[in-house]
Amino acid sequence: MKSSGVMTMRACHRWIVRSFSTKPLVDVTRAPRVASWSIEDLHRHPDQADVLTRERLENLAELCHLHIPEEKMPTLLKEVEDIIQCTRVIQELTVNANVDDVYAKSDFGQVASAPLRDDAITDGNYPDLVLANASTKHGYYFQVPKVLED
Repeated sequence: MKSSGVMTMRACHRWIVRSFSTKPLVDVTRAPRVASWSIEDLHRHPDQADVLTRERLENLAELCHLHIPEEKMPTLLKEVEDIIQCTRVIQELTVNANVDDVYAKSDFGQVASAPLRDDAITDGNYPDLVLANASTKHGYYFQVPKVLED
C-alpha cells in the first residue's frame, strides 16, 4: 500500500543509496576478509567533486518532508557528503576469508574468551536470580525511570 506523496524512512534510505552509489554492491560472501579501509579513508573525499549538489539535497529534503533553514544548508550538505563517502568506503570493505582467525584479542595477543558452561535444559523459572542485581524492582518486574511524558 503506497501513501500519497509521503516517503517512509526506508524508502528515503533506498533512494539515497540508489542516487549516490556509484558502484554496484559486492557479494561479500566471496570477498576476502581483510580490512581494506582505515579511519583516514572515511574522511578522504573521492576524486569526483561534489557528489551531492545543493539541488539534490533540497529535492531529498522535499521528498522526506523536511524543512532545512537556509543558514544550515552548507553545513548539512558537507555532513551528508561525508556520510555518503563513509558508506562508499564501507561498501568497498572486504573482510578476511578465514573466519577461524576472527577472535577478540587482548593487547597481549592472547585470545580473550569467556569460560563455557554446560548447556543444561531447565524450566527457567528463576525470577529471584534474574532480579537479584536489579537496582529497583516491582514484584517480578524491573522498574525503570519514565522516559516519555504523558
